[in-house]
Amino acid sequence: MRLSRFLSSPVGVALVFLALASLTVSFARFTGGVAMVWIAGAQLAGRLVVMPENRWGPWLIACSFSSLLATGLFGMGWTAAVPLAFINIAEAAAAALLMRRISIAFWPEETLEWIAGFYIGIGLIIPLVSGALATVVANLTIGASILESFTHWIIGHSLGLITCLPVFRFAYWRWSRGRNCLPNPEKWPFAAMILGGFAMLTIVVFTLDMRPLLVFPLLFVVVGSAMLEEALIAAMPVVLILIGGTFTAFEMGPIALMDMAYGDRIQFFQLYVAVTVLAALPIACERSRRLAELRRMQERLAQLEALEPSAY
Repeated sequence: MRLSRFLSSPVGVALVFLALASLTVSFARFTGGVAMVWIAGAQLAGRLVVMPENRWGPWLIACSFSSLLATGLFGMGWTAAVPLAFINIAEAAAAALLMRRISIAFWPEETLEWIAGFYIGIGLIIPLVSGALATVVANLTIGASILESFTHWIIGHSLGLITCLPVFRFAYWRWSRGRNCLPNPEKWPFAAMILGGFAMLTIVVFTLDMRPLLVFPLLFVVVGSAMLEEALIAAMPVVLILIGGTFTAFEMGPIALMDMAYGDRIQFFQLYVAVTVLAALPIACERSRRLAELRRMQERLAQLEALEPSAY
């Protein structure tokens, strides 16, 4: 648990943010402009979501320095580092704030409204605003194409938030309550069987050059979201990203052989993972709502049974 406390601290979050941002801006700037893949914002937003807004300051400041270093050392240079740091951190904070607001307003009774707020607000509106600002910065500092930068930013940041924010939110929520992200020890054999089977399926799909087979990992995640506990549901997109992303990055598998530029293939893989999460998220949310409702009914029934002897 010491490791989880460190990873949840401002320094720990900033170090992970720096690692993720450095990796993406050094690897995913395929056209020399903005990164076409962005995960660091979802990581910071996932940490902020589980805290009250009045405590966000240290995490925002620490990650601002991380963004500054990543852009200055590996990205568009020091001239763009300061404004892009502000945009990146503001985007993550806005996503976290909106997620907290829709959770307070709608969760868990109105899951449809929560999902709509997540899709439209976090997946669309926030990346549009941040993308417009970042496009201006990229054009003024390095002369990057406005349309290209705007498109790449929106796709990379939107898919990053949609795909990874639920996963990071789950991890930091568990850690903030002194729990780990693993299933209960008695369920480890079952968890190993499920995740091992999913990993093998993903390896087979990304080894073969048959794009129709991509539907099977998606279906596995969708069906699993209706039956499995949160720890396993959160782990499956991670397994898909690690295996499928590695194959695609090394130009292997069905996506890597598509007749498009390398960067576009990477973004297509991002889209594939995002569609998988989007398809599974409503089912997982509805399952959580029904389980919460069942717990309330059981608690109410226990209260009624406790009061019953006093009636005689």
